[in-house]
Amino acid sequence: MSSPGDDLTAISRTLARKAGDDATAAIEFSGNPDISDEIIGFHVQQAIEKWLKALIAAGGEAFEHTHDLARLLSLATDGRPAPPVDTDYLLAMTQYSVPLRYEDLLDAEPLDRERAVALLLAVRGWAEGLLGTD
Repeated sequence: MSSPGDDLTAISRTLARKAGDDATAAIEFSGNPDISDEIIGFHVQQAIEKWLKALIAAGGEAFEHTHDLARLLSLATDGRPAPPVDTDYLLAMTQYSVPLRYEDLLDAEPLDRERAVALLLAVRGWAEGLLGTD
């Protein structure tokens, strides 16, 4: 968790900026067939994770150092509207989190890159709207 003494406003801004970097990578990579679904999914997951943590920090709360999008979404939407997305699909992005970088997804379906980018753009619009950075 971030510590109570941390400047949560600065942390929120940094996380939102880093989420944008991951989003840019995912979008740019999505059209390249030589880049694996796992890499694109990883950047989608990371962007969403960071936007959720940015919202938590912006609300003055310490966030957990977790990749569990269900947990983070619950905290980020406490007192806020939920993102206008298929929540089940958003939560499914957890499978692309950091541990995947060291393991194979043996039974995973191919990533629907267009759908993943559309999810990413919707979450970005929602998060930036709530953060006032759009």
